[in-house]
Amino acid sequence: MKLPFFVRRVPTLKGFPITYKTWTQEMRDPFRRGNTRVFRLPFRQGIGVGKWTETLSSEDHALVAVLGNPRPFIPGRDV
Repeated sequence: MKLPFFVRRVPTLKGFPITYKTWTQEMRDPFRRGNTRVFRLPFRQGIGVGKWTETLSSEDHALVAVLGNPRPFIPGRDV
């Protein structure tokens, strides 16, 4: 059973705020994307609490969501 909410461990850095908002993307099926609120803990760790907001159709769509749309290689233009 897939729940609409999640809790996960998140790496943080010393200068990060005590709490901040970010997003989470699953890179395995079902490729869900969600909003996350992170609470920073000692020793560069945090706890992320969030809700899944959408499901992408494939791993390719998940990669584009994380990395952005790649610029295609065009022979003659890209050397």
